Amino acid sequence: MSLWRHNINRKTVENTGLNSVVSNKFGRFVNKDGTANIQFVNKTIFQRHSVYHYLINIPGWKFIFFIFAYYAIINFIFALIYYWFCLDHLAGLIQGSPLENFEEAYFFSSQTLTTVGYGRVSPVGLPTNTIASTEALIGILTLALVTGLLYGRFVKPRAYIRFTKQAVIAPFKEGRGLMFRLAPIKGATLSEVEVKITGSLMLEENGKRVNKYVDLPLQFNTLTTLYLTWTVVHPINEDSPIHGMTLEELDKAEFEMIVFVKAFDEDFSNTVIARTSYHVDEITNGAKFIPVYIDSAELQTTVVDMTKFDSFNPTPEAAL
Repeated sequence: MSLWRHNINRKTVENTGLNSVVSNKFGRFVNKDGTANIQFVNKTIFQRHSVYHYLINIPGWKFIFFIFAYYAIINFIFALIYYWFCLDHLAGLIQGSPLENFEEAYFFSSQTLTTVGYGRVSPVGLPTNTIASTEALIGILTLALVTGLLYGRFVKPRAYIRFTKQAVIAPFKEGRGLMFRLAPIKGATLSEVEVKITGSLMLEENGKRVNKYVDLPLQFNTLTTLYLTWTVVHPINEDSPIHGMTLEELDKAEFEMIVFVKAFDEDFSNTVIARTSYHVDEITNGAKFIPVYIDSAELQTTVVDMTKFDSFNPTPEAAL
C-alpha cells in the first residue's frame, strides 16, 4: 500500500453530512457559491418547495421583480373583474374608449389594493363593494407578507466572505502546500474565525469505486479576528492524506476540496457560515499567490488591493 493510500485510510472521516457509499460521482458535491449540488427526486410538491425559503434566499433583483410582477398581475386580474362586471357601479369613473375604461379600472384596483383610495372613483352596490373589500383585504395581507419578507432578508445573517476562484499548489516551508485565499467584504467585522477542509476522492476498494472523505489538516485553522486576507494552507507533508499523489491521480480520483468557514459577525451579533469547494480542475499546480498589500501614500494604514486577490504567478518547482 502506498503512503498516500495509507494516509487516506488513516484520515477518513464519516461525519461530513455527505454519503460515502456512492459508487459514482456526477459533478461536484458543493457548488462554488456554497450551495449543495444535490437533487432529491420522488418528493411531493410540499416536500420539494418552500415559498418562504425560496423568497428569503433568492437574489435581491429577483425578489424585487417578483414583488412588481405580483402587483401588476393582481391589479390586472381585479381590473378585468371591474371592467367586465362592475363598470357601471364605479361612481366617478370617466367613461371613454374601452382602453380608457380599462385604465380607469386598473388604477382604481391599484388604489384599492394599497388602501390609498383617492376618492374620485368609488364602488356602488353590494357586489362591487364586496369585490373592492376583498381586494383591500388581499392588499393588507400582501403588505404584511412583503414587509415580513423584506425584514427577514434584511436581518438575515450573511457571511460576507470572498474566496479566490482558484486554489494553488505552492511552495510552503521545505515542501508544498495546497492553498486558497479568503477575505472579508462589505465591511464585515468577523471574529473567532474557523476553517475546516474536507477532501473527497473516488477510489478503488475491493474492486469497487467508493467515495472517501478525508480531513485535510491546516497550518492553522482559527483566527481571532479577520481584518485582512487569509491564505489558508494545507501542508502536503507526510501527514497529508494526499501526500505522494500526483495531480493526475487527484484528477482520476475526482478530488474535490470542500471548504467550511464559521465566524462570529459582530455587526449581526450572530454566527455566520460560508462554504465553497475547489474541484481538481480549479487547482493550479505550481503557482504562488501575488501579494495584495501595497503601501499607502501616507504610510499610516494597510492597503489591500483586491484586484490582485485572485492573481498568482507560475512556480513550476512547486508542482506535484
